[in-house]
Amino acid sequence: MTGLSRSITDTFRQHVYVSPSGMMSLPHFQFIHSVLGADRILYSVDYPYLTMAGARRFLESLPISQEDKEKIAYKNAEDLFQIT
Repeated sequence: MTGLSRSITDTFRQHVYVSPSGMMSLPHFQFIHSVLGADRILYSVDYPYLTMAGARRFLESLPISQEDKEKIAYKNAEDLFQIT
């Protein structure tokens, strides 16, 4: 109907990255993880409102695979910013 080669949802999923920042809650994470998947989530903190220790504990406690935790912790940023 729109003439676009892909849906708005697909475009969003292919171009948007998110960060939990100061929103360290399991329901918030589960929602964004279900919408975008681990490949589009970047680790970050909202310093000085949240400490690195709190964010790290949150990431380590998530009910996701170790591979997904590594993507969120650093691999996604490496890919996005072409660090490696």
